[in-house]
Amino acid sequence: MSYKRLNEINLSNKSVLLRLDLNTPIENGLVTNNERIIRSLPTLNYIIEAGARLIIMSHLGRPEENNKFQKEFSLMPVVKELENLLNQKIKLYSLDEFEALDQGHDLSVIENTRFCVGEKTNDVNLSKRMAKLADIFVMDAFATSHRAHSSTTGVITFSSDACAGLLLDEELNALSKVKEDSKNSVAILGGAKISTKLSLINSLSKSMDKVILGGGIANTLIAAKGYDVGKSLVEETMLSEATELLENPKIIIPNSVLVSDSPDKPGRITSIDAIAENEAIFDVAPESLTSLEPILMNAGTILWNGPIGFFEKENFDKGTIKIAKMITASKGFSVAGGGDTISAAEKAGVLDKLDYVSTAGGAFLEFMEGRKLPAIEALKEKVN
Repeated sequence: MSYKRLNEINLSNKSVLLRLDLNTPIENGLVTNNERIIRSLPTLNYIIEAGARLIIMSHLGRPEENNKFQKEFSLMPVVKELENLLNQKIKLYSLDEFEALDQGHDLSVIENTRFCVGEKTNDVNLSKRMAKLADIFVMDAFATSHRAHSSTTGVITFSSDACAGLLLDEELNALSKVKEDSKNSVAILGGAKISTKLSLINSLSKSMDKVILGGGIANTLIAAKGYDVGKSLVEETMLSEATELLENPKIIIPNSVLVSDSPDKPGRITSIDAIAENEAIFDVAPESLTSLEPILMNAGTILWNGPIGFFEKENFDKGTIKIAKMITASKGFSVAGGGDTISAAEKAGVLDKLDYVSTAGGAFLEFMEGRKLPAIEALKEKVN
């Protein structure tokens, strides 16, 4: 991709504004999962070791844009976590406070970007203010690259120089490999609603060899085939679109499923044409998973997004766990993305066996759909 990379810029004695995605879960003032912070460390350390003065900014949660401090959305817990990981003191400033300084510390953090009025509307004046904070802007928040915000997109336009960070470049390379390596390529898509992933399914069914569907998405296709799915989660308004998908030979749905009259009761295995009216589909049955094994074992690339059953319940987590283990047993290059997918991989004990795990949700899906991500486009325009 034609954008400038971090190793192409001389950072020595320069000031660098680094946009990270530090949107981490926080409870009682403490970070409860620091995975996104950990994934940001290579870029952070690279800039520090290059001799630059570093200014970090990120959003956290969904505060009200009112130019006011809101304690429950403050980045202070994130700053404390960074201090522990880097063994270094870090100063936290509001944007106004930092602008008033003659020169900040060697390592500073700007408070939650979403405190600022105009952030989510990509306000020109706010973007210019951010761009003036440093000599160089580094975009390393792939998870927010699909949002045209001041701190992700507008700032690039007005910065003297801008480039992609190490994590952003890594994400794009891994996802591009899946998109471009079409030999024996397989996508596995689960989740509750077909409406949220219809564009993705259509896009992947053109570029990949097989698209395996599970969860509520598959339920809607089963219903579209004319079968009675009882009380299963189905999007009735999407039956027409589901019928069209069924005409595509690349699309695979389960022939046998695990059903029950309650998610709190054990399920029974049945074919998709023998579901009782008081039952609901909660998982894919072992027989259907066994039929997928040759496809996955011979895959060149595998894309996984979403659990294929109600994996939060122990009675119905076996299908998702089994397919996670089949993915990682395959010699194909595997990429997984999305919060529920990562949770499922952790539950299956295979998270560290996946070839690449994306930090993104929405940006991951939009990139795989083939949509242009505003921040990436802004980086490309910067070199033209």
